[in-house]
Amino acid sequence: MKNNASIVYFLTRSCFLGFGISLLFTYSGKDCYLGAILGMLLGIIITYFFNYIISFKNGSLDELYKKDKKIGILARIILGIASYVIIIYTLVLYTTFTISFLLTSTPDLYVLIPFLILAVYLAFKGLKIITRVADLMVPFSVLACILSFIGLSVFFVLPNFLPILSGSPMGFFKTAITFAGVSAFPNILTIHFKNAQNNFKMYILATILVICTILCINGVFGEALVKIFRFPEYMMLKQLKIFNFIEKVENIFSLVWVVDLFITLTMGIYSIKECLPKKYNKEVTLGILIISAFIVDRVLGFNYVLELRMFYLLPIISLVMVFLIIILYMYLVKKN
Repeated sequence: MKNNASIVYFLTRSCFLGFGISLLFTYSGKDCYLGAILGMLLGIIITYFFNYIISFKNGSLDELYKKDKKIGILARIILGIASYVIIIYTLVLYTTFTISFLLTSTPDLYVLIPFLILAVYLAFKGLKIITRVADLMVPFSVLACILSFIGLSVFFVLPNFLPILSGSPMGFFKTAITFAGVSAFPNILTIHFKNAQNNFKMYILATILVICTILCINGVFGEALVKIFRFPEYMMLKQLKIFNFIEKVENIFSLVWVVDLFITLTMGIYSIKECLPKKYNKEVTLGILIISAFIVDRVLGFNYVLELRMFYLLPIISLVMVFLIIILYMYLVKKN
């Protein structure tokens, strides 16, 4: 496998599901797609630093950590914490979304455990196998997004986009920063890649499709209705029909978001495993995941107040983690 760029596509999109996109509308309303475009440009800058680290680490991360043992330990810990935060976010998103719309009468653990087991199996197989699965799924995801956009465009209401630039500059700035942080945060996991080939292309493709989703949501619902729905990207898909008589296609098209979460969860587990000492890394990783499943099931799952707090903290957490990772690993790369 020449590169792992297909994984970047799923990492970039994953944290936008649900509150991720709703936050953008909260900050700048109907203009959030403009803030998202600026956020994409900021995210490209962050991706450049990740690619720089990948390109010049010259070998495995273990070798890089040895260049400065104290900074290496700190970098490993911060990367492990970031990976764990990503795992928690993906599990909460997956559980809430799946039980709310796809498997409404299924107990939480019955939804969570098979998803987690499959992700663990794939993560323990290694980066090469994860990449193969991602390579296989990217064309289907892109095609589904394009078909959704074309199908929903006929429901657009032009006044939903007017007037342009009606929001405050601060709201526009918050939207850009949030979009950059949410899109770039999971890409912290790309530090495990062997090369950075095509990472930019996949990041840009993924963010463009997210912006297209924002346009669809605004065009179909308008900023007022968006604030009512918990998962506006799913609710807008209810408008879709095939040949005007095949309904309920939203469950098929919405699976692209589940795939985003699955690949991101798998990479988060892989990253946790790689950050731990090799002697017991699989056993400790499994223990961490069991605790995480319990936390999601008993504490975070369907706790609306905690979910809101999580997603309002997401932009702050993401940017802090991103800058810490960049600073620490840039230092180690320079030492290298």
